Amino acid sequence: MGWLNHELGQLAVRRGAERAVNELTTALRRVVEALDAVHADYVVVGSTAAAAWGVVRATRDVVAVVAPGAAEDLVRALEREELYVPVDEARSAIRDGGVINVLHPSTGGKVDVFVRSDAFTHERIARRVATEVLGVPTWIATAEDVVLAKLRWRLDTRSEVQWRDCVEIAATQRLDRDYLRAWADRLGVADDVADLLDAIPPT
Repeated sequence: MGWLNHELGQLAVRRGAERAVNELTTALRRVVEALDAVHADYVVVGSTAAAAWGVVRATRDVVAVVAPGAAEDLVRALEREELYVPVDEARSAIRDGGVINVLHPSTGGKVDVFVRSDAFTHERIARRVATEVLGVPTWIATAEDVVLAKLRWRLDTRSEVQWRDCVEIAATQRLDRDYLRAWADRLGVADDVADLLDAIPPT
C-alpha cells in the first residue's frame, strides 16, 4: 500500500497548490479591479512579476506598489470588493509610506500594496508593462526594475533566493545594461549589478 499512500500524497500536494493559486488569483483580481476603479497608478512587483520574466518559483503573495495620490480612495474601493483591509494600518501606510495588507476573507488570498512616492517607484510605474498575471490583466514591473528591486531588498537580507531570481532573469532576458548601471548607483547596488552583468555574456 506504500505506492497508494505516495499517490494520494502527491494528489493532495497538487490539489493544495491548485487551491493556493485559485485563492491568489481571486484576491489579485479583486485588488486590480479596485485599483482600476480609482484610476490608481500601480505596478505589480516582486516574485509575481519575476515569474513573468523567467523565474520559476512558487509564491503565495502578490506585491504591488501604488503612488500615494489614489491610496485613500483605494482603501474604500477595496472594501467594496469584499476585501478585508485593516483601515487604521492602511491610513498609517498612506500617511507614512508603508504597506496595506489586503485579504480576501472567503479564500485567504493575500495581496500586499506598498504605498511609495520615491523616484524609483515613479520610474517603475512609468516603465510598467501590460500583461496577464494568473490570468488577470494587470501591469508588472520591467525585468530591469524587478532585478534592481530584488538587489535592493538583498542589501539587508543577503538573500540567495533574491540573487538566484536575478540571475535567472538576466540569463533569459535581454536587459538594458545602461539603465541597470544608472539606477544601481542611486539604489546602492552597484557592486551587485556589476557582479550580475559580469556573470552573463553581453548580447
